[in-house]
Amino acid sequence: MQRIRILLTPLGIAILLLPILCSTTPTEYIEVKIDKNKNLKEIAKKLKEHRIIQDEYGFRLMTILARKPTSLSYGWYRFKIHDYPRFVLNALSRGLRITVCITIPEGLTAKQTLNLIGRKTDIDIEKMDALIHNRSFLRSLGIKSNNIEGYLFPDTYILYRSDDPDVVIKRMVSRLYSVLEPGFKTRIKSIKFNAYQILTIASLIEREAMMESEKPIIASVIYNRLKKGMRLQIDATVLYALGYHKSRVYYRDLKVDSPYNTYKHYGLPPGPIANPGYQSILAAIHPARTDYYYYVATGKGDHIFTRTFEAHRKARQKIKRNR
Repeated sequence: MQRIRILLTPLGIAILLLPILCSTTPTEYIEVKIDKNKNLKEIAKKLKEHRIIQDEYGFRLMTILARKPTSLSYGWYRFKIHDYPRFVLNALSRGLRITVCITIPEGLTAKQTLNLIGRKTDIDIEKMDALIHNRSFLRSLGIKSNNIEGYLFPDTYILYRSDDPDVVIKRMVSRLYSVLEPGFKTRIKSIKFNAYQILTIASLIEREAMMESEKPIIASVIYNRLKKGMRLQIDATVLYALGYHKSRVYYRDLKVDSPYNTYKHYGLPPGPIANPGYQSILAAIHPARTDYYYYVATGKGDHIFTRTFEAHRKARQKIKRNR
């Protein structure tokens, strides 16, 4: 059994001698979660139960002497069995928690994004979901819409496995704002659409285009139809209105009663239908100059673009025959 010894120096100064606990199995690691709002006694007890420390009382005393009993961070940590107490204290006091690298693909909805984060981390997704529907929280992020759709920028993020939901959301929204640099904002004003409408258009492009090279062309079709007062008739908006994915949109689906259904309503949908990536945002701000009003997917990842409905109809028949 390890004991704590006190050495009395000739000057009468007491020095606390803590036992040096070496790792018996240096290659064996244990992951432990320190819950939020736990005190030093509870933390030390949990570390002892997980065999990370051997001397619960000694660890508490060391923490108090280091004046760090209230600075221990919650979250997930990785330690060796019977690790060095000072290393454990240092990790907890500095918040050296386990991180997770997550890539958020382009074109996911807010719900899909949350589900992905939930599968990869221990973040409270229910709280995260409540926050993205909280108007006051959205306003604090500079989002005037009542929906965060379109603002969770798809990128690769390094998150703590038990990160705070609000911190994660703020990071993703801040990343979007960094993309909408001053040059983009100037261009947005020149095409007479506000940033939210641009995000909406970008989300349509993201969901419709499979090839980066076609994104500016699809953007041109959207702008051409808007300028001419035509319904956009974009299948992706119907799927968003339905609330689930289908490999094919049928005529009966086009009747779904939703403001997002661009087969029934003119103009843009009320907001983004997904979180667009950089290239889609770029295409929305810098569309190609074409006189196309129609496009149809070939089934091979690309589209056939046409100027008239008759040419569009023939393109659809040709694709149908090839299938």
